[in-house]
Amino acid sequence: GGGGAAGWWCFLRKPPAGTQEAAAAAAPAIYFKMPAFTVPVVRDGQLHGLVTVEMALQLKDDAEQSHAEAIRPRIVDRLYVTLYDLVGRRLVAERNFDMDLIKGRLLIAANQALGAPDAASDVIFTAVETRFAS
Repeated sequence: GGGGAAGWWCFLRKPPAGTQEAAAAAAPAIYFKMPAFTVPVVRDGQLHGLVTVEMALQLKDDAEQSHAEAIRPRIVDRLYVTLYDLVGRRLVAERNFDMDLIKGRLLIAANQALGAPDAASDVIFTAVETRFAS
């Protein structure tokens, strides 16, 4: 009888409320590394410089990572178009390439590509390099 009770306790009973949420919160972050993006900065029809960005997306779980791997070209395209659009805008240049603005727009683009508003929870920049003509 004691073995049956122990088996039920360990394997068959439902976990207390909040245990699954705590386990999800304690799960290690999943980072999905993107290729380096090199984006031209064009002003008045002339090449003004280049911005190279290396980043990773923080995903919510392993299933989202598998999905991201399957649609990697779509994510890369969406992020590149977003970067190209942002870097070419005077607003970004006037804000001295405000990384919070860029990060927010990239997160929106990544989640649109992934098809869920919360698939990616963050964009982590691992390197940003700017080269401008003198």
